[in-house]
Amino acid sequence: MDQVFEIGDRIEITHVTSAMNRKISDKKYASRVLDFDQIRTAKIAAPIQDGHLVPLNVGDDYDLCFFTKGGLYLCRARVKKRFVEKHVSLVEVLFVSDMKKYQRRKFYRLECIFGIKYRRISREELRLKEKLEADDFLSETEKKECENALKELPLIFKDATITNLSGGGLKFHAGEQFDRDECIEILLPLSLSSGVVPMKFKAKVIVSEPTSGSSLSFDSRCEFLTLKDREREMVIKYVFEEQRRRMSKGEK
Repeated sequence: MDQVFEIGDRIEITHVTSAMNRKISDKKYASRVLDFDQIRTAKIAAPIQDGHLVPLNVGDDYDLCFFTKGGLYLCRARVKKRFVEKHVSLVEVLFVSDMKKYQRRKFYRLECIFGIKYRRISREELRLKEKLEADDFLSETEKKECENALKELPLIFKDATITNLSGGGLKFHAGEQFDRDECIEILLPLSLSSGVVPMKFKAKVIVSEPTSGSSLSFDSRCEFLTLKDREREMVIKYVFEEQRRRMSKGEK
């Protein structure tokens, strides 16, 4: 088969069929390519989830999504064996389908816990910004009044805790509930290998519900609204850097 990936490329693994009628996992796991025989057999790093090794089932089929320089590629692979080589947990897989260019809207979700800040964007703020963008004014004086009214609105940020993150959105834990489709602004510090990168963006609330076992806290899931492609790539980079860090920690 044609090799569209390189050694070291990131992989996202999804369980699709079981040879022994085992339960199919709905989780996605991160890995990377470590070796390829130029035919149909590859060695990949055993995935790590929450600090623990994920035992991919021998004989089961998994969809592998390759993050390559040329974009995303997808193929199906069958687990041949699991083994340890030079203190590294590996999985040998056999590609059972050809590589196909893959376009998708979903992203790998990383379970994580760290602090963020957010603020609710009021309807008045949205109205003023929409009016300014439309330049819907009878005079410069009216436009100036609108700009001043926008500047005078309070910008109150509150603390929250993020619980998972992906290139498409995030989930966080806070002390208040939000309306569906409500817009919020989020301050997100990304700890990359190059240093901490502060990010600020707007997001739309998809769902907000009480945390299990509590009536005083809420879990809210949001999708990004204003994230540029370069910023989205930084989020994805953080997700996979963190996965690699956890994998390395789990191997020690």
